[in-house]
Order: sequence, then structure tokens, then C-alpha cells
Amino acid sequence: MDQTPILLALLITALPLCAFVIQVFFGRFLPRQGDWLPTSAVGAGLVMSLYLFFTQVLGAPHGMEHPAFWKMTWLSIGETSPFVVNFEVMIDNLSIVMLVVVTLVSFLVHLFSTGYMKGEERYNRFFAYLALFTFSMLGLIITSSMLMLFIFWELVGLCSYLLIGFYFTKDSAAAACKKAFLTNRVGDTGFFLGLMMIATVVGSFSFPDIFDSVRQGMWSPTLLTIAGICIFMGAVSKSAQFPLHVWLPDAMEGPTPVSALIHAATMVAAGVYMIVRMFPFLAGWDAEAGQSAMMTGNYFESDTLFLIAMVGGFTAIFAATIAVAQYDIKKVLAYSTVSQLGYMVMGVGVGSPAAGMYHLFTHAMFKACLFLGSGSIILAMHHEQDMRKMGGLRKKLPITHITFLLATLALSGVPFFSGMISKEAVLTQAYAYWEYHKHLSGGLALERFLPFLFCLVAAAFTAFYMFRLVIGIFYGKPRDQHAYDHAHESPRTMTIPLMVLAAIAVIGAGIAVPGGPGTDWFENRNAPEVVVGGMMSSEAMVPSTEVREAWESGAAWHDVHVEEVPETAPPAIKEFHHAYHLAHWPTFLLATLCGILGIALAYWIFFFNRGKEYVKPGGILDTWRVWLVNLYYVDDIFKAVPIAFTHWMARLCAAIDRVVVDSVVNGAGILGMVFAWVAGKIDYWAVDGAVRGTGELVLAGGERVRRIQTGRIQDYVGLTVFGMTIVFVVVMVWTNWN
Repeated sequence: MDQTPILLALLITALPLCAFVIQVFFGRFLPRQGDWLPTSAVGAGLVMSLYLFFTQVLGAPHGMEHPAFWKMTWLSIGETSPFVVNFEVMIDNLSIVMLVVVTLVSFLVHLFSTGYMKGEERYNRFFAYLALFTFSMLGLIITSSMLMLFIFWELVGLCSYLLIGFYFTKDSAAAACKKAFLTNRVGDTGFFLGLMMIATVVGSFSFPDIFDSVRQGMWSPTLLTIAGICIFMGAVSKSAQFPLHVWLPDAMEGPTPVSALIHAATMVAAGVYMIVRMFPFLAGWDAEAGQSAMMTGNYFESDTLFLIAMVGGFTAIFAATIAVAQYDIKKVLAYSTVSQLGYMVMGVGVGSPAAGMYHLFTHAMFKACLFLGSGSIILAMHHEQDMRKMGGLRKKLPITHITFLLATLALSGVPFFSGMISKEAVLTQAYAYWEYHKHLSGGLALERFLPFLFCLVAAAFTAFYMFRLVIGIFYGKPRDQHAYDHAHESPRTMTIPLMVLAAIAVIGAGIAVPGGPGTDWFENRNAPEVVVGGMMSSEAMVPSTEVREAWESGAAWHDVHVEEVPETAPPAIKEFHHAYHLAHWPTFLLATLCGILGIALAYWIFFFNRGKEYVKPGGILDTWRVWLVNLYYVDDIFKAVPIAFTHWMARLCAAIDRVVVDSVVNGAGILGMVFAWVAGKIDYWAVDGAVRGTGELVLAGGERVRRIQTGRIQDYVGLTVFGMTIVFVVVMVWTNWN
């Protein structure tokens, strides 16, 4: 097998790491404090990623039919049947697409930062952290081991801590980075438990081994569901899903380029990428067929995936409503990111990792453009972020205005923009998911309708709050005349990335027609069935002949009529394919209508009737506004319940330590002192007394015996006679007695 993709992937990953090492130790001594070094390293990685993309992914009808593998033994524990941990690399369609996303956005963020961060203290360290962040995400992408993924996963979390808290002298930034770090530890605890279950059941962390264990029935259905939910918990925190979304808006305390990198291509994308990569594991077990649901195509009934869909759908509408009431332009975009991540997660949950990844791909481009555009605005307004102090900036910032508007149109799902086609793919999948379950149950299956409903309503809110943002910043009269007079367009190092990202926001989806060629190149290479058939499989995971024939005929890619699906296709595929085909245009029209209504409402309220009060004090809308401004009190609930409970537990533990533990320790110490005193007295009077008494007795006896030694012969003769007399008497008495 050609190992060129492996070599290029390793080189793409190693370059930012080398740049980080040089930059962090020697950057301040280099020209321009070394900002060109990590920028060039990531730029070279982008060139190689694009080469892989065009030669491997677009170079064949279905991209790479089989992934390229490479592994090296890292740890071997035990002798008879050792537990082996490998350093594994796997390159396939999915990883190559992610390589392009990460290197492209990261390179443009590096380039943008050379203008935005100019003159900042610790300038060289900032670029070192960016390079390490990029390396961490690239390592997470290319590995084929869940343990190695977890290591890079945690390294991404460390980098986010360093970059969010880059302005660590600000209390808000220091608090934000700690909040992000600790919140992610909550989800990562579940992730780690899932890893331990995998290690126990499978005995390996390799993706092919994990998926093969599901196919071979090594998991009970209950344990498989529990392990899948634990793994998903990691994505809930990393990709900011409800209720662990609270860290992401506060992450805006970091420099704006960091916000673009976190929100578009690195940290938050890691969670979505992970559940897509683990999709065959999350798909569950087909009890009726007695094998992995991925092998029968019946993964639409997975309890784990349904939970994922509900969490994603609810997060989408939850965050979208909060964004309506925000005035900090970065906070609006932050909650927008949370909402769009909900779309991606929901797409995976309703059975289409391709749709979720497609939206991740398009969203990364226009959201990076929006965040970098907000950085251009903030810099022009002398670091002012409150949209209520802006207005009329389209004349002062023409390039920023046009690029920001194009990215907003893409995010709002306007036809012929990339966001529309990826969002339509997610919504169509969600609608077909509901139709499939209606047919299956013979009822309304309303619980399966909720993910679609949530995301459809979120589409209207998205268009509304984004155009509220655009109108408030670029249109109307300036609200701060002094800041407006001194505003000017950003330098080319900042506007060129904006123009590149805006162009991709328009054309990134190809031909943006529902079900048209725009989706072919992505879905044909990243459908769930391709995941098993090529992207993530060992030879043991190749599906049955009937399933392969159904998928290869087009059933995996929803562009053909239902009558073209062969009879050998599993019933789940046929029913779902039929529903998907019928849902294309209705969902496209509904999503477009929601977007147009949101845009029209925003223009009516904020452009044509600016200044008019629509929210009456004490009314329903005012009550809702209060809830939105306070973020539905989720942060307060965290402070009042888990955080307060943690503090209470800390005080309780301190009290127990002080009253109980210290008392036991101090009592033991006092008891020891008493015992030592008693032992000392016993030692002195008994042991030492016995020793001293023996010595004194010997001395006294010696003194008595010494007196016998007179030195006169007559005394000795007398004593001898006396002794012999006594002996004679004793002998005679003894003899007569016997």
C-alpha cells in the first residue's frame, strides 16, 4: 500500500511541533520575534494537506477506498499475553478533510495574528501556543488509537487553557481559562471511563479492533450503550453541548484570533470529529439480527445515537435563543458556535456523520471569517466589543463589511451559500429520521421529531440574531462619533484571510442545490457505510455482500430514487432512503423560509424601526429577555448547586480534617508521648535498674571476695582446712543418710 499519505500526515503534524519548540525557546531572539516560523510551518502543512485532498479524496469516485495504516509499539505490559499500546496513524477521507480544515484555518489565523497581535506583550509566546494548539489537533486527527486520541485531546485542552488565559493579568481571563479547563474535566471523566471499558472488553485501543469487537458480539447491548454514552460525555464538554456549554462563551476572554481557532477548527471541532470517528461503536447493537447495527444498516434505532440527537438538537435552539439577547459581538458569535455545534452533533445522532462533518467543514470557514472579522472591527473600534456603541462602519471598513456579510449569509442558510447546503443535509437527515420511526412504530413518534423541530426553529433564530449583529455594527448612524472618526480598515495581513474565508463561505459547498452535485463529493466519501467499508475498518469489518451491494448501488448516498435501491438492501436502508429522498426539497424550503423570516424580522426591528420599543416591561417578552440575559440561569445553577456543593464539601472535609483527623492524629501523638514517658520510666527503673543492680551486686561481691586476698600463707592454710572440713562433713552426712 502507498505510504505517501502517512509520511505527509506525519510531516504535517511534526512541523508545528518543531516550530513550537524553536519559538518557545528562541522566538524572542528571531526577527519579528519569530512569528513567521509557525506561520510558515502551518502554511507548508496546508500545502501538503491540499495535495492529499485533491489526489486522494477527490481523485477517486469515493475517495480512498481503504485507509492507510502505520503503527509502532509504544507500550507492552505483561509477558504471557501482553497488553500492547501502539502509536497508530490512519489516513482516510475523514482525516484528510480535517487536515485541510485545521491547517487552512490555522494558517489564516496565524497570518491574521501578525497584524492583530502586533505590539502585544509576550508576542512570541502567543505564536508558540498557536503552533502547539495546531499540532495537538493534527495529532488527534491522524491517530488510529483511542488512547493516543485521548492524549492529544487533553493536550488540546491544555492549549486552550494557555490561550484563553493569555491575558492572565486580567481576572476575567484567568477565571475563564480555569472555567474552560475544569468544565472539560467533567466530560473527560466520562470519556476516560468509556476508555477503561473499551480496554477491559476489547483489550486494545485501536479503532479497527474496537469496531470489530462490536461486530463479533463482545459487548452486551447495555454495556455498549453505557460505554457509548461515556464516550459521548467527552464530546459534550469539548464541543460545548448542553449543559457543559458554559465554558465556551467565557473563552472569549482570549485574544480574538484564539476565538477563531477554538471555535472554527480545533477544540470544539474535536468533539464532533471524535463521535464521527466512533460512529460504528455508537451505532449500537441490532438485537434482532444479533450483530452490530452498522452491519445491518439499522443504526437509526440506537439509544446512544438518539440521546446524541436530542442533546445536539436542544443545544442548537437553546444557544440560538441566548444569542438574541447578547450585545458583545464575540459573545453573539460564541453562542452561535454552540448552536451550530448542536447541528453537527444532531446530524451524527440522526445517523449521518457525513452531514455532521459537512456542516463542520463549512461552518469552520464562515465562522472563522466571522470571528476574524469581529477582530478587525474590535481593533478598528479601539478594542470596543459592545455593538451598542457601533454603527455605520460599512463605510469605514468596506472589506470587513463585505466579508462579514457573506459569512453571515452562509451561517444564516441563505440559498447558494455553503452553510445552506450543509445545514439542509443535517435537517433532511433529521426529517427522514423522524419519518423512518413513524413508519416503524405506526404512530407519530413525536420524540423523534424533536431534533428536527429544534434545529429548524434554531435556523430562524440564527438568521435573526446574525442580521441583528450586522445591522447594529455596519448600518445606521454611529453611536460613538469619536471612535467612528478614528476607525479604519485593517491591514492586508488581516483582510486577506477574511477574503479567502469569505470566498470559501460562498463556494465551499460546491453547487449549492439540495441533493445536487454540491453534496456528492462529501457524502460519497464520508457516509456511515463508507465509514465501515473503508474509512475506519480492518478487513474483518467489511460488511456482508448484500449490504455492500446496497451501499455501492447508491443507497448510502441519497441522490437516487428509491426504486433504484436493490431488493437485497436491508429494510432499514430502504425505508430510510425513501424518506430521505422525499425530504430534500421540503426541508430546503422550510429551512430557507425560516432563514428569510429571521432576516426579515431583524431588518424590520433593527433597521426600519430602530429605536422602537417592542418589549413591554413586565410582559412575556420582557420576562423571556431577563431569562436570556441571565443565560437561562444555567451558570447560576452551576454556582448554586455543583460549585456550591463542591465548596461545601471542601469546608466539610476541612472541618472533618480539623476536628476528626487532626484530633486522631494529635491524640495519637499525645498517647505516643505518654507511652514514651511510661516506657522511659520502665526503662530507667526496671531495665536500667536491673542492669545497674547487677553491676553493683557484682562490685559488692567482688569487694567482699577481695578481702579474702590477704597475701598471708597462714590465712590461706586456715581457709583450706576450713573448706576441707566442710567438704568432709557434707560427704559423711550424705553417706550416712543414704
